[in-house]
Amino acid sequence: MLQPTRPAFWRFVLLVTFLFTVLAGWNLIDLARRLNVQILERPAWLGALSVLGLFAGIILLGFAVSFSRAGDKLCGLLEIPSTVRPGQIGILPIVVALFGFSIVTALSGFKRILGQEDWVRILIFWVFSLLGMWGIKVLRKERTWLNALIAIVLLQATIHLLLSYWPSVTAYPFALGWSETSRYYFPSLFLSENIYGQKYPLPILHPTLHLLLTPPYWLDAPLWLHRFWQVAIRYLLLAAAVPAVMRRLALSGRSPALAPGASVAAIQNKGLYWLVALWVFLFLFLGPIYFHLVVPVILVLVGFALRDDRRNWFVILLASAWCGWSRVNWYPMPALIAATLYVLETPFNGKSLWQYLWKPALWGIAGTLTAFLFQRLYIAISGVDSQYFYTSVASDLLWYRLLPNATFSTGLLPAAILTSLPMWLAMHLVVRADKGAFHPIRLLLLIAAFVALFIACLFVSLKIGGGADLHNMDAYFVVLLIVFLYLVFARYAREDFTAPQPVPLHWLVVVALLIFPVWAAIQPNLGFITFDSGRTRSVLANLQERVDQVNAQGGEVLFITQRHLMAMNMLDGVTLVPEYEREDLMEMAMAGNEVYLGQFRRDMENQRFALIVVDPLRFLKFSSRRSFAEENNAWVTRVAKHILCNYREEVLFPEDDIALYVPQTGERKCP
Repeated sequence: MLQPTRPAFWRFVLLVTFLFTVLAGWNLIDLARRLNVQILERPAWLGALSVLGLFAGIILLGFAVSFSRAGDKLCGLLEIPSTVRPGQIGILPIVVALFGFSIVTALSGFKRILGQEDWVRILIFWVFSLLGMWGIKVLRKERTWLNALIAIVLLQATIHLLLSYWPSVTAYPFALGWSETSRYYFPSLFLSENIYGQKYPLPILHPTLHLLLTPPYWLDAPLWLHRFWQVAIRYLLLAAAVPAVMRRLALSGRSPALAPGASVAAIQNKGLYWLVALWVFLFLFLGPIYFHLVVPVILVLVGFALRDDRRNWFVILLASAWCGWSRVNWYPMPALIAATLYVLETPFNGKSLWQYLWKPALWGIAGTLTAFLFQRLYIAISGVDSQYFYTSVASDLLWYRLLPNATFSTGLLPAAILTSLPMWLAMHLVVRADKGAFHPIRLLLLIAAFVALFIACLFVSLKIGGGADLHNMDAYFVVLLIVFLYLVFARYAREDFTAPQPVPLHWLVVVALLIFPVWAAIQPNLGFITFDSGRTRSVLANLQERVDQVNAQGGEVLFITQRHLMAMNMLDGVTLVPEYEREDLMEMAMAGNEVYLGQFRRDMENQRFALIVVDPLRFLKFSSRRSFAEENNAWVTRVAKHILCNYREEVLFPEDDIALYVPQTGERKCP
């Protein structure tokens, strides 16, 4: 990385601080408008804005002074640590910086008022970053200011990311979110004979994800341990991808991409090595990539060896089999990752196009076919009709979500482009600097892979039920990450077989590479979940009493939600009805699967169930200006309406989002 000059760095710091301060002030003014607060009549608001304005003015003055003859004196004033003896005095600001942002965003008052104000949050994060930067310089004077800033930003973001998931590990007995109960119910189906006493159909959606979540059932674990495992397995698998990437690139030694005897400069600085590892970790959470889809990525990165065809076939087919049980759009990914590695590590060297591509082409055909066959095998043993595994093919495309909208304020296309742009710029600089390193065919193949994946992932993201973030761009981001790291760290094979040399990137490009992974990591506000255990025990007792009453009358109970209560033996005497679990219902409603929905409609009209447990239902359709409007409307018109036309709400537990519905009597009323 090309380091900035002393004046350039401090001008950057001052300018960024000024911009963040002004934008934070604008955030507060806009918030006051939304809350109908008269700023001039509220001393606290007026004081906060005055402080921000004064601070911005001082910073702007400093920025202007930096261009004058007094600029060197200003830099010296800002470089306070240069006058301080190295030692433990630097530890305190570092510790405060690492945890300060997370602590502030966990405060209930902050979350209630400012938790959703992005620029206020970013300003706070930035101030703690500057504090930590000065702390690092006190401890390690040999570090450059920019490296110290990058280190504290990455460390702070990583710590916040790691802390953000753990509050969900709680003994609260009911579902914490819309789909949480499904994450615990579906894994139980793999062990249904042990848990329920009889065999039930296996999950339709994301089988490998739910397979990875089964271990707590081996221990008959309580709900809090299931939650712990779900958080831990996410961290473990995404973290495991980092050493797989670093080992693949040989960032601490020789590169596997080079011919025998060739050498390449490796990252000898351990600090820099770990900063790259932290950046990769944050990048994997950017979408984020679902943890079960990281498994085939790790398999190929670790197992692929350019000169060992037998080993390559084994890992590609094994990873493809896993993808066959995961997601349809990931069928070709193991072969595509292997082909990408092949192109990066293999010079064209005068071959014909067929000679160069026949092996990757066979990988693609065999890998995709293997994935398809393994999915058909899963369908055969699942006990579920095959039509229910391809609902996403029939679901609607919501083209407006390409651009900014209520569901995703940035819009899929701008967000995907902006997130990719720094990496594309860095790769362009490398290819331009190392002319002749790549045959045009190799570059065209890489670009074609990017374009195909970008379009395909956007297409998947536009399906109803998606489009709220970039997680469906996962396949594109995985290949982009691999190619980017190969180019930036000079791990590719040149056409003349000589060792490539890393191309120093401008420091502003490196800063740009940090923006989106860090921004995504610091989005959550931390918070601890508290609940009244006495009240929840009372709700469970009420549910048990209702179930016992239905059982005594020979009726059926349908749990559309909260099925983990049965799987974890928090309720007794409940006979599982495998049909109509909420995620399955939602999937069929979005796809308009008339066979499934027709049977559901008939069961509701016939009042098959004596009791239905579900979230409180309201017949309320949204306009497209509301977030997830189409998903809500599909649920309301194809699911909720048929329940509400035939059942009435008898009991509501609003604190837990649980409602009990019983059959209507007499003339039925529809909403």
